[in-house]
Amino acid sequence: MNETSKESTSWGSWFTGLMLGTVAGLAVAILYAPRPGKETREEILVRLDELRDRVDETTRQLSEVAKTRLEETCTDLSQAIEATRDAVTERTAELRRKAGME
Repeated sequence: MNETSKESTSWGSWFTGLMLGTVAGLAVAILYAPRPGKETREEILVRLDELRDRVDETTRQLSEVAKTRLEETCTDLSQAIEATRDAVTERTAELRRKAGME
């Protein structure tokens, strides 16, 4: 597994853990909270807003990482294409010399 795949898996695992932990915490809070229904609903809305904010931030961070990785991959690919092009040009010239075409 390459470095990018490991990092993507790490971010995915972290995000999954965050979501599961948040849902579990919310469930426990609801079940054990000695509050009236209205207060409980308000608390759920507050926690859902917090969860949404965390998801938005995590999504932003993952997007930045993905963008950086994409830019790095494009740069690496461009360099590989250029190196291949140079190698083909050199090999073509060499074959032409051997064939007496130059």
